Amino acid sequence: MYTFSGHLLPFISNPRQNARYFSTLLKKLPEFSVDYLVIGGGVVGLAIANRLSCRNHRKTLLVEKNASSRNSEIIHAGIYYSGDSLKTRLCIRGKELLYSLLSSSSSHIPYRRVGKWIVSEDESQTEYLHTLKKNADLLGVETYFLAKHEQERQEPDVRADEVLVSPTTGIFDSHAYMRWLETKIREQDGDLALHSQVVGIEKDYNEYKVEIATSTDQISSPLTTSIIISARIVINAAGLHADKIAEMILPTPSIYKIYYVKGHYYGYRGRDINVNRLIYPVPPKNLVNLGTHLTLDLAGKIRFGPDVQYVDSPYDYDIVDEDDSKENKSPSVKEQLYRSINSYLPKIREDALYADYTGIRPKLQAPGESFRDFIIQEETKYGLEGFINLIGIESPGLTSSLAIGEMVADEILADR
Repeated sequence: MYTFSGHLLPFISNPRQNARYFSTLLKKLPEFSVDYLVIGGGVVGLAIANRLSCRNHRKTLLVEKNASSRNSEIIHAGIYYSGDSLKTRLCIRGKELLYSLLSSSSSHIPYRRVGKWIVSEDESQTEYLHTLKKNADLLGVETYFLAKHEQERQEPDVRADEVLVSPTTGIFDSHAYMRWLETKIREQDGDLALHSQVVGIEKDYNEYKVEIATSTDQISSPLTTSIIISARIVINAAGLHADKIAEMILPTPSIYKIYYVKGHYYGYRGRDINVNRLIYPVPPKNLVNLGTHLTLDLAGKIRFGPDVQYVDSPYDYDIVDEDDSKENKSPSVKEQLYRSINSYLPKIREDALYADYTGIRPKLQAPGESFRDFIIQEETKYGLEGFINLIGIESPGLTSSLAIGEMVADEILADR
């Protein structure tokens, strides 16, 4: 990891202020140059940096302001969206690449192809399952319906009107996967800079000058050490902050808008529930998420979630206090989750549910809006050749990560 050195500057959090401040520094010579600068060290940024760093005679640097990121551990099949969407295309291709990696003897990344049930509760939901099956067939993704006696034999604790099985869905150790990507980047002479934040970007002729700030005291210091980096290509894979990074350089503010959607995940105490695969309900019509589902980790631990809460901050990971809901006389998060889960898992006990953790997804769709696809594009229409934005990369971003890296490196940046 780089240890940056340079002058101290006050940290500026507003991207427009950053851009104006940074423009006064353009006359300074960059302290070093790279071919590819990847902003964002989540799984997608790592996958892109991995793909680019294997190019001979090219220098890749990944910059990430945090030390770690949060991810689910699901390998999705890619059947929920239309075949012409990036989410579908990249999920299916990413699944193929991911299973190829996981099954190789060199990766040592734990995984299980446990499969998934999508369960309906009534006739209208069963009709949706048949539509979903047709979509999967068109996409060439294996699914099949399960006979009632097989449902009861395989998962006696699950109640369903109809079950659509997705056998290619799996689980894996996403943190081991990220460590593998980090190791590959370094082995390929790429570099990673953690605790390093982009505070300004400007185009300077045929390259970009990027200001990177790192805290001298990552806990309390109001000052940062900064460095200017010159990059031929900049890839914005900053996740929850991708719209703010884009705003630093795009000519019109607020071209992209990310909404922050928090989801609670609950664990389960007790051995009265026995489930051996992932269980998903029929999702809401706007596909804002895939419903409150049951997942398993590699140790067999059961987890339920997520709910959907639009929040104002990308840092709002607090778990909602159950007492607050009682004061407002509204159902608590746990109560709402329990009602959703109880519809397909009637033996579940509400008192056995406990708050585990929360996650935040970067959504392009506002509350009540319909499906929005990934945005992955080079901003040539704004005269920004070599600046690639990835906006709204949420689920199935983990499954799609290797395919996203392939798309950015081999399609958008082919021969560059």
